[in-house]
Amino acid sequence: MGVAVNDQHVTSHTDTPHQPEREIPTKRLIGDSMGMFGLNISSGLLGLITYYYTDVVGVSAAIVGTVLLVTKLLDAVADVGMGVLVDRTKSKYGQARPWLLWMSIPMFVSLLLLFSVPDISVTGKIVYAIITNLVFYIMVYTPTFIPYSSLMALTTRNTYERSLMGIIRSSSGYLAGMVVAIAFLPIVNAMGGGRREWTILAGIFAFMAAAGILIAFFSNREKYNNVQLDELGVFQEKISLVQGLKMLISNKYWLLMFTVGTFSHILFALGVAAGTYYAKYIWGDVNLVAIMGGIGLIPVVIGFSLSGPFIKKFGKRNTALGGVIIGLIGATARLIAPESIMLGLVCSVFQTLGTIPLMAVGGALTTDTIEYGEWKFRKRMVGLTNSVNAFGNKVGTALGAAMIGWFLALGGYVEQASEQGDAAKQAIIALNIYVPIVVMVVIAICLFFYKLDKEFPKVLKDLEERRTAKI
Repeated sequence: MGVAVNDQHVTSHTDTPHQPEREIPTKRLIGDSMGMFGLNISSGLLGLITYYYTDVVGVSAAIVGTVLLVTKLLDAVADVGMGVLVDRTKSKYGQARPWLLWMSIPMFVSLLLLFSVPDISVTGKIVYAIITNLVFYIMVYTPTFIPYSSLMALTTRNTYERSLMGIIRSSSGYLAGMVVAIAFLPIVNAMGGGRREWTILAGIFAFMAAAGILIAFFSNREKYNNVQLDELGVFQEKISLVQGLKMLISNKYWLLMFTVGTFSHILFALGVAAGTYYAKYIWGDVNLVAIMGGIGLIPVVIGFSLSGPFIKKFGKRNTALGGVIIGLIGATARLIAPESIMLGLVCSVFQTLGTIPLMAVGGALTTDTIEYGEWKFRKRMVGLTNSVNAFGNKVGTALGAAMIGWFLALGGYVEQASEQGDAAKQAIIALNIYVPIVVMVVIAICLFFYKLDKEFPKVLKDLEERRTAKI
């Protein structure tokens, strides 16, 4: 069956539809955000996995980059199937929520295994890394992340509340990332810095990640899942994966946010790991990563405290775009003196500040494209939309992680060496400055063409009229 497309042009109207009352108490929003805390603890640990493999376990940087790329690309393919599975899940806990319960213990176990590489041959280490990465991403992270992302559309229709949920989620997520960035390396080095110490500390952080996922399960309630929307006539018929993908590709705003998500995850993947190499070999002290993380708390507090008022005044898209421009200015200024610690620390404040608004509203901007797709195609695809977005995010993370290994290899990086040659240092500088500049330019261009904030009131009004007519 062909895909029906509504080609009428949507324009902004002054007669905005009635905005529903707040549906989720603030305490439940905070509980929900612990899911992002747990997920970002795990992704923060994975940001250190390249350094762990090269400088603790002793595997070649080029091999590490390729292993991470292959495993994450395979996982990205699995994301699409997971989205279909979420859309078809029906249980007493809802459509997406039960997956958080089912994945909490596997989250702890799989993270612990990732940082427990045995002292065996190089080939054995590589095989172990491939298996544990595939288990973590395909069998644990994906079945947790996609349902959790889907909960935003399943728990509330209030657009401001979605923004608020995004801000609180991002705040908790960034807190988790900062905890890993600031605390992990200094603590593990103080413990001795060996394999055993990495495994013990990773286990502690893995427990925190699993606990956050479990708290999010108990804090959420689904109100608009597939069972309830069936009663409103939203799901007239099942759609195939091919039909769903065609609809997504025809959704211009989803395509823009897919690109934003992919490139932003390249940036995030470079963040902790590339910064670790920068502090160790350009600045001469790996523990400066903790100082960077500590200073980074300043823009985090400023960014999240201003995001809410800025969203109300300027809208989600403009808030995100303004932040990216600030981050771009900060990254570009580092070119003045790449080896300057003071300049690097100051500019890192602006780079961090630039990422906060996008983190705060990125989920809400993407979730709004679900309503736009429902308006355009008369089909609501929550799981599939989030799963294909996750596919892009995984590809971005894979490329970012692989870039680290490839750039280091091209620069002649020597694993576990106390000093590196000029070519390797230039590769490290490129990973921390030049690549982020290019990535942020692409993100800014995509956000510039995202106009759904203006069109959304009319889209929401039309959807409300359709649903009312079917009751």
